[in-house]
Amino acid sequence: MKEFAYIHEEGTLPEPLDRIPFFESFQGRHLNDILYSSYFIQADVGDEIIKEGQDDSRIFILLTGKLEVAKKGEILATIGKPGEIFGELSAISDDKRFASVIARSSTLCLVIDQRFLREIKPEEDNASYYAALYGFLCRVLAARLKKSSELIIRLEKELEELKGSL
Repeated sequence: MKEFAYIHEEGTLPEPLDRIPFFESFQGRHLNDILYSSYFIQADVGDEIIKEGQDDSRIFILLTGKLEVAKKGEILATIGKPGEIFGELSAISDDKRFASVIARSSTLCLVIDQRFLREIKPEEDNASYYAALYGFLCRVLAARLKKSSELIIRLEKELEELKGSL
């Protein structure tokens, strides 16, 4: 896996970042703060971008490629849509990583280092920035919760149908 510095022109959001919903939540200096604390990683097939159990608070945004989420070697999900966010739970809760994320193709991600951001922008002094960040992450998590709830309901109905046919 290779890391590359992210250098941007202040006040601008270059392609392909200008199409990522995450950045719509931020403007002006908040956007610049995020970009200054960001860098790119390029991963090859099989590279472990996040390691289960790792103490890490970075947030990742998929730009290109395909990833798998695995817990104890079992595949839980895939990530393949440009702009998808992953790694946000540890950034919010400071918990260790719940699962591993492994590259299944050549992959490029933007990495936002939350610990570094907290050092240069303490939460108590930057309420508007953190309100925008946590507001966006709440919307991401709410969408995932809705999708999970719909799946659980569908599976419960299928289980009831199976029980009824026995």
